[in-house]
Amino acid sequence: MDQVYEPPRRLSLLFNMGFSFLALLGALTLLFLGSGNTARDPNLPLLLLAVPLLVILIFLSYRAFLILTTRYLLGRSSLELRWGFQREIIPLDLVEWAHPISDFDSPMPLPGFLLPWQYYGWRKIRGLGLVVFAATDKPNMLLIRAGNRHFVISPVDAHAFAREFENVSALGAAEEIEPISQNLRSMLGEITRDGTSKKLLIAGLASVLLLTVVTIAFSATRLNVTWITLEQVSSNRLLLLLLVGVLVWLLNTLLGTYFFLQNLLEKRWIFLIWGWSILVSLILALAAVFMSLGSC
Repeated sequence: MDQVYEPPRRLSLLFNMGFSFLALLGALTLLFLGSGNTARDPNLPLLLLAVPLLVILIFLSYRAFLILTTRYLLGRSSLELRWGFQREIIPLDLVEWAHPISDFDSPMPLPGFLLPWQYYGWRKIRGLGLVVFAATDKPNMLLIRAGNRHFVISPVDAHAFAREFENVSALGAAEEIEPISQNLRSMLGEITRDGTSKKLLIAGLASVLLLTVVTIAFSATRLNVTWITLEQVSSNRLLLLLLVGVLVWLLNTLLGTYFFLQNLLEKRWIFLIWGWSILVSLILALAAVFMSLGSC
């Protein structure tokens, strides 16, 4: 049975979720203030300032997804590394060694773009070649050599992982397996081979596109709309509905995809997650229509 090792997550998640909340709060505030009302015109600069905050929100949310899904599985036949939509299955007889970075005299060069307590990506390092990083804790980084490939991971205790690897590799591989390297594109292929999953994902994308068209069309052709408070506000306020719909769609799509690929939930519950994002988008689109018609 595979032994599952996980990286330290608390600090990296606190960083990402904290700044994600601030970015979301800032974007909502700018969209609210910039949309204007019957007493003042929309403020375009404020609306444009919300865009980079939304980009930051999406990026940090995806980083949090990477951190939450990082796992290292050590078994009698293979070493499996998972993070996000990436999965590497390495036959144990191909793994030459696994040593904590602290055992080396020179420091390990890190990927070019870094955020605190999260080291994902790759970097070409002299003497090693291309090194793939899937780590969250620099003091517990561990370098793995598998043929001409190198990986850097960070189990909670790098030395304990290295000792267990030596013990398992000394026993020899229980069975021969083929190396597997999967990414988002190949994993999406697994989902689209399931007919219901494919239809729900397409329907989810279509519903959020419909919401986009409806909100942008009405915000461009109407001066004012009737908001949920029954007051007349600038039609640009409809962009708040679009923001909510896109965020719900992204969250549910990522969660459902992860649960599907990892077999963590029954398919009916995964379908419910995907179906919920469709329902939310349709409800928000109808709300935009009624708000716009109510202002006529």
